[in-house]
Amino acid sequence: MVGVGSRSHGDDGAGPLVVDLLNEAGFRSAIDCGTAPELETWRIREMHPNTVVFVDAVDFGGKPGDVAVPDPNHLRGRGMDTHRMPLKLTMQYLEAELGAKCLLLAIQPKSVAVGCEMCAEVRSAAVGLASLLRQVLIGCDEKAG
Repeated sequence: MVGVGSRSHGDDGAGPLVVDLLNEAGFRSAIDCGTAPELETWRIREMHPNTVVFVDAVDFGGKPGDVAVPDPNHLRGRGMDTHRMPLKLTMQYLEAELGAKCLLLAIQPKSVAVGCEMCAEVRSAAVGLASLLRQVLIGCDEKAG
């Protein structure tokens, strides 16, 4: 599980919050990549995952706190901004290099303005998503063991 986002930009901190909650529950395979997941691909590679799940605040036109699994083909795939290359390219790279399936769990933000607080809807969605991921990860561990 990979959290993407900036804690200092309000709802953009949803991915890192999910990672915090998973780490607090004892899941050390959750990585907070901040705004540059492409710089953490080495850490992901060391885990030898079959599946990599990214959690990020993404404006997909929903209501604040809505969660979606967008088609990676609809993610911005070209160009770079001042913070990171497009997540789509990082996902494609990991799929090609590791043979792992990459998914994005997107949380609709209300505001990603610098210095604003995370809104209640997004915080609630992040907490709920972390709870669901804990249940899934526990189920996977039981099957593997």
